[in-house]
Amino acid sequence: MQLHIVVPGLLWPKDSLNDITRDLDLSALATLLGRGRLERHPPLPLEHWLGKALGVHSEETPFGALRLLGEGLDPGNSEWLCADPVHLRFSRDTLVVGGATELDLAQHEATQLVAELNAHLAGFGEFIAPHPRRWYLRLKRPAHLSTHPLSTVTGRTIEPFLPQGDDARAWRSFINEAQVLLHNHPLNTAREAAGRPTANSLWLWGAGALPASVTPTIAATHVHAGHPLALGLAKCAGMAATPVPDRANGANGTNGAVPQSLTFLENLVEAAQTLDASTWRSGLAQLEARWFAPLLAALQTRRLQQLRLTALGDAATIDVTISAGDLWKLWRRPQSLSDILQ
Repeated sequence: MQLHIVVPGLLWPKDSLNDITRDLDLSALATLLGRGRLERHPPLPLEHWLGKALGVHSEETPFGALRLLGEGLDPGNSEWLCADPVHLRFSRDTLVVGGATELDLAQHEATQLVAELNAHLAGFGEFIAPHPRRWYLRLKRPAHLSTHPLSTVTGRTIEPFLPQGDDARAWRSFINEAQVLLHNHPLNTAREAAGRPTANSLWLWGAGALPASVTPTIAATHVHAGHPLALGLAKCAGMAATPVPDRANGANGTNGAVPQSLTFLENLVEAAQTLDASTWRSGLAQLEARWFAPLLAALQTRRLQQLRLTALGDAATIDVTISAGDLWKLWRRPQSLSDILQ
């Protein structure tokens, strides 16, 4: 059995990593990192890693259509943009992008705001909000843009990440119009009065239509994921997909049901984006108990023949491949997360 797990957010910034992981028992992870064969690659956002692994990667990957497919909706032949609600705030005289998570929008709030946008911006397309944090725009005409996923800009200054390309000026004007509409909406006025963050802008990314076909570059027949983009890519690639198990003992791939599977463990992502050290530390302890320790045990008993661990972070992408036989290579000493980032 072979299992590939992907852990975005595992590579916390190295300057504070030792302090944050101090006193955590990460012995299973350290053994996996130390005994395995490690490769270091340039950093890659989860969305772009997914696109490359599942066979869709271009200058502007159509993440909007693919993520919509993962929501359980049919993108058809239309071109789509992710148009996610965000809260822009000032920090040291610069505008910073807040993530959709900090808004804590309810579905009825998203529905009201999207209706307002559709009433005034129908010339660009049609907004839909199948999830309060994930909005989409069905484009009336193709958008020639180069954009950045929201996950890569959360907590950062907005200016370097604004849309670029032939249509950039028109779409920046569109964003400005949307900001005025959102700012003036009674719902946002009430949220501001209550001291809650307002949905005062949109983050546009991932323009394009659903690909006709894709060819995955990884050897996997099954995907465990909760991320709608991963689910959409798996569906486009014709791969079976199921929710992520609570722990490795319940994951197909350690019990023999699926020979090759790909599992996305996302419980560190938001904490890593917002540099929430306490939540990240707690999530890492859970991963050690529920995933790294059981997977090490599965390798030791040869219920699992090979494990590949991909760790994503701002500084690097780390790939570690470990087989059951590698555990006997005792001269390979355990390695901490800090060790592999040196």
